[in-house]
Amino acid sequence: MKEPQSAKDIFTVFPLVATETNGRDYLTLEEAFEQGLVFIPESGRVSELTVVVKGEKPVLITEGEILVGGYQNRTVNISLLLDAGKEHHIPVSCVERGRWSTRRRGLTGLSPSTGLEFVPRGVTASSRLRRYKTATVVNHYMAFSIPVADQGVVWEEVRDELLTARVESPTEDAFEIYERYWNSIEDLLAPIKTLPNQVGAILAIGQMIVAIEVFDHPDVWSIASKKMLSGYATEALELLWRGRLSKAVSDDEARAFKDMVAGALSRATVKPSPVGLGEHHLLDGSMVDGFALVHNGKVYHLFAFPRTHHT
Repeated sequence: MKEPQSAKDIFTVFPLVATETNGRDYLTLEEAFEQGLVFIPESGRVSELTVVVKGEKPVLITEGEILVGGYQNRTVNISLLLDAGKEHHIPVSCVERGRWSTRRRGLTGLSPSTGLEFVPRGVTASSRLRRYKTATVVNHYMAFSIPVADQGVVWEEVRDELLTARVESPTEDAFEIYERYWNSIEDLLAPIKTLPNQVGAILAIGQMIVAIEVFDHPDVWSIASKKMLSGYATEALELLWRGRLSKAVSDDEARAFKDMVAGALSRATVKPSPVGLGEHHLLDGSMVDGFALVHNGKVYHLFAFPRTHHT
C-alpha cells in the first residue's frame, strides 16, 4: 500500500500496487465497445440485459457499471467475465424508475445513445448505492445462487441521492446526478493520480473507510479507475453537502481493513458464476460484505466494504 492521495481533505485513496503482473487475455467492456466487439440490446426485462460478445477474447463487465439507453437505465449487479462469441443474459438493476421507453441521452465528452441498445458511460453508480445493492445481491446469491438485487432498495437510494443533490429528475434517473455535477466530480478527482503497477485502492470518505477495489492487472485499473472513482466522488460530494465530513482515515486503519478483507476472503462462500466464466467468492460476514470474481485461481475483481456502513 502506497502513500495515500487526498482530494481536498474529502476523499482519500490508498493505492494498492502489484509487485508483478502477468499478461491479460481479456478485454474490458470499454475496450470491447470501442472495438465494436460487444452489443447490448434491450431485453424487455427490468432485471436482465442481453450482452452479445463478439471477437475472440472474453469481456470483463464490472459491478456498478451504469448502462444508458433501452427502456430505462440499468446498473450491473455483479462483475462477470463473459465468454467470447456468445450471447449472455446478465443480472442488472434499474436506476431510472419512471421510464419505460426509448430516449436519446448525452453527457459531456461522451456520445449519445442511439436507440434500444445500451452504451457504457464511463461511470458507475454511486459507491453508497453500490454497497447497498451489493449487500442485497450477496444475501440473495447465498440463498438462491442467483445474484439478484432488492430493486426497492435501489430505487429508494436513487431517490434519496437525487433529493440530496437537488437534482430534479422526472424519471428518477441516477445518471442525471452525473450530468449535473460532472465538472465538480472531475475537479474533486483531479489530485488523484494512477501509480505505476497500481491494481486497486482502499477508498475513504472523511473518517469512513467505504470500500476496497482490486483488479488483476494495472491496465484494467487504469481503465476502470476513473469510472469507479466517479462513484465515490458523488458520495463524497453528498456528505459534503450534508456537512458530515470530519477527520481523515489513517494508514493504520486502512491496513487493518485490508487485513480484515483478506480474512473474509479466506472464509468466503464460493458460487459458480451463473453467467460467463469463473466463480464468485461471497464475503457475507460479520464485519465485511462484498465479492470477488475468480477464474482459474485469479481474482479479476474484488469489491468489499465494511458491513456497518449499510446496516
